[in-house]
This record gives sequence, structure tokens and C-alpha cells, in this order.
Amino acid sequence: QGNKNDQFNIPRGLVFNNNKLLYVIDGENYRVQVFQQDNTFAFSFGSRGSGPGQFQHPVRIAIDYNNNVLVTDRDANCIHLFSHSGQFIQTINCHRPRAITVSPTGHLITGHQGDVNKIRVWSPTYQVIKQFGKNGNKQGEFYGIAGISTSSTGTIYVVEVDNKRLQVISNN
Repeated sequence: QGNKNDQFNIPRGLVFNNNKLLYVIDGENYRVQVFQQDNTFAFSFGSRGSGPGQFQHPVRIAIDYNNNVLVTDRDANCIHLFSHSGQFIQTINCHRPRAITVSPTGHLITGHQGDVNKIRVWSPTYQVIKQFGKNGNKQGEFYGIAGISTSSTGTIYVVEVDNKRLQVISNN
């Protein structure tokens, strides 16, 4: 534990990119640390703040089909988009994003917490094309979305901490 390279303070998410680099959210150090395939530190990016590429509460991470890095920032109400080398590209505004994944078709899928508790499906150019769900504990309702993933057929899997369950949602 610490704030030097290769040290963490509440790591929250990790993902490999196409170049076999490992990206790890270092939550309370407000950065993303990147490691080579042999586990050696490569570089880091991000800092605490409210400016472009700065984090308030980084939670989860994904890689898109252009090998860009997407980081959900729950308290900043956005998703930060960075190049694979950590250069800030843009902010995608959305309410309390928590979970994130990229589908086999290149669509971004996000899970949102708080008063929204819904799933959003985004185009590969980051426009919302579909959203569903609401607060609750029935099928298709969510409470405390913590993780999201998709299968090769597009089925969406959602884990919820407050409902203590896994939901499986058809790709229809």
C-alpha cells in the first residue's frame, strides 16, 4: 500500500488491452497504473481533481475496440476516455456510472447506480442507443449495480451488491 509506482491504495478494477498491457485503477491515488506483460510498471495517468482526465471516484475500467481506455468516475458523473498511452481524449457525461464493459459488437455497456439503477447501451461512437431498468428487485430492475459483462452472443450479465444477485439479460 502506498502512492509510489507499483503501489496501490484501494485498487478497484483491471483490464488487459490488445497489446497485453494491464491497466489497474488505483482508486484512492486517483490514477490508472499500467504494467507490462512481465508485471513491471510501465506508466500511470490521471490525478485527483475535476478537470479533463482527472478523477473524483474512479471505479471500473474497460478497453474499447480502438484500444482506448474507458474509466467510470461515479462521483464526477462521467466516463473518461484515454488513448492506450494515457492521453486524455474526452469526457462522456452520464449519471453515476459504476460498471462498464464492451460487447463483442463494439458497443459500450454501462451500469449506473444511485437514483437511476439502469443499464445503458452505447454505440461505438459513445451515443446512448438503448437503456433499460429502474430501481427494484424484480427481473430487469436493479439495486447496487457493481459489475457487468457480456458473452460472445451478446447476453448481458449484471451483478448487484444490494440485491445480492446475478441477473442474466437476453440480447434481445
